[in-house]
Amino acid sequence: MLKILDIQNVALIDNLSIDFSPKLTVMTGETGAGKSIIIDSLCFVLGEKANKGLIKQGREYMKVVASFSAPFASEVENFLHENDIDFEDEIVLSRKLTVEGKGELRINGEVVSATSFKKLSVLLVDINGQHEHQKLLSDKFHLGIVDLFIKDKSLYENFKISYEKLQNIDKQIASLNGSTQNQERMLDLLSYQIKEIEDAKIEPNEDEDLTQKKILMQNSGKIYDNLALACSKFDGNASIIDGLKGAIASLTSIAKYDDSLNAIIERLENLKYEAMDVSSTLLDKKESCNFDEDEFEEIDTRLDKIKMIKRKYGATLQDVFDFLNQARSDYDRILNSRDTLEKLLAERSKIVKELYDKALKLGKTRRNEAREFESKTNAELKDLGMKNARFKVDFNDIPTLECFEKSLNINGFDQVKFMFSANLGQDLKPLSEIISGGEASRFMLALKNILADVDNVSLMVFDEIDSGISGDVAYKVACKIANIARRHQVVSVSHLPIICAMADKNLFVEKFSTKDNSTSVAVKTLNEEETLEEISRLSGGTAHSANSLLHAKEMKNRCNEYKIGLDKA
Repeated sequence: MLKILDIQNVALIDNLSIDFSPKLTVMTGETGAGKSIIIDSLCFVLGEKANKGLIKQGREYMKVVASFSAPFASEVENFLHENDIDFEDEIVLSRKLTVEGKGELRINGEVVSATSFKKLSVLLVDINGQHEHQKLLSDKFHLGIVDLFIKDKSLYENFKISYEKLQNIDKQIASLNGSTQNQERMLDLLSYQIKEIEDAKIEPNEDEDLTQKKILMQNSGKIYDNLALACSKFDGNASIIDGLKGAIASLTSIAKYDDSLNAIIERLENLKYEAMDVSSTLLDKKESCNFDEDEFEEIDTRLDKIKMIKRKYGATLQDVFDFLNQARSDYDRILNSRDTLEKLLAERSKIVKELYDKALKLGKTRRNEAREFESKTNAELKDLGMKNARFKVDFNDIPTLECFEKSLNINGFDQVKFMFSANLGQDLKPLSEIISGGEASRFMLALKNILADVDNVSLMVFDEIDSGISGDVAYKVACKIANIARRHQVVSVSHLPIICAMADKNLFVEKFSTKDNSTSVAVKTLNEEETLEEISRLSGGTAHSANSLLHAKEMKNRCNEYKIGLDKA
């Protein structure tokens, strides 16, 4: 139950503290008085998308605190235990947002993530606005609504356990390439790749060596001519070697006169032998420079082969060798995993059959519960003034085992669509296609009234859900809200006098001017006399008119008698 909502620096609100009835609290006030600001504040502290534009002008931050009192639903207590959050008889949600966009979320004083904060808030509060009925129009929510009526929750839990087993097996199968057919295909592919690389008999750096040799062969003529020219400098008349020999002879003839010349002669002797060795090496290179055209073709063909291998298996030869090693490893792993895969596939078939049987039981239960849901909804709609309305839950056909296996999901095989007809003589059509806004509001209220016994949320908020209705239908709507308020705490924002009269606590929202000529919002708890005046105002009566106040009192007495009957029931 929401005890207190503290709002600070939100839009036109400076500091505001609102306490609520454990049953039905109704907020009224002139259009634009600030009721939506209070609902926005509640949405903010429940983890909805933050809007910095709501921060009061001139302030650095906004902050909202919501205090909830025990008892709490088991799902709420389980969440708090699982997240190690201490609590006794109170849960305090606190949220702060600065103008820089920095936020802070706390549960009972402990900072938590946005995800955790939101998970708890949806267990505590259900907000139904004027446009919230759009969710009813989406088929994806319909199955979940039907499931709320299933009393034996083990049906779904057992299905979920088996489904999670199947997902785990599918992961293992995927790691082993999915199926025996896939394995055969993978083995064939790996075998081909391994053989193609091995048959190429590529040596490390072979591509670089062959490329260099090809460059030499392409320039063989130029290389030969220059080698020949270089060789001629070492041989023949006036050659380098002959010059060295002549210099040695000349110096030797005078060395007896100058001992220091012997060292020079020795150096020239070394140069002569080095020159002779260079001459021999150049001559060998010149002799070997005549390349065979067939060899050139062989090198070219070999390089094309290596390029093809690299194009398929790696940018470099080292990449190719790495690919080969991995392919060999994968081949051995798949070959050795055949037995494991066959066992997993057999286990998978068994679980799929088990899931199908569980889905059949779940589907049968859903269809049975849906009939009761249809009956209750049609009765509620008639009670809300839609006497000719018809509602039906439409299920898909039950699939075969083979079709079921192809479209497995966590919900089984059931697909649900809400069908609706508002008038006599009209065929049932999808709810989303034909229901009007006013009809959708009443449909939602009927649904919430039916779900009140099975929904564990502690607080329901109706934000002008009663718009567009009047007369006896308005009274019926007020009665429905009162019914819900006997099983859940309800806060309703309304402009209807009958809703105001049905309240267990009335809050009046109004704007006022402050001393600094700014505007602020206040919330006043109305006493009995003030409540009658507000009912009169909403009814369009003259202020403080005896007749309008008498009418308001009659309306209030009628609502009180209805609530007394509820409390006695």
